Amino acid sequence: MKGLTLLKKQALILFVFSVLVSVASIIHGIFFDLDFSQITRLTFEGLILTVFVIFPAIIFLEWVFDLNNKKKFEEIEKRLRKKR
Repeated sequence: MKGLTLLKKQALILFVFSVLVSVASIIHGIFFDLDFSQITRLTFEGLILTVFVIFPAIIFLEWVFDLNNKKKFEEIEKRLRKKR
């Protein structure tokens, strides 16, 4: 994992997280709704479909919360350039 760039590491971590959240959301739907007919969603196809919903949502949320960070880093870099 040393050769991966930061962006690739972030994407890999987010993908693994989305798989785990997908499994958890399926299980949550089964146990808290007490609808055991939904157990069929806990198949490979159901997991893939849920990941296709969760993964883009997580990437979008990361992008939204990262907007403020980019602005702050630009301000800090601007101040550092002025001091030199």
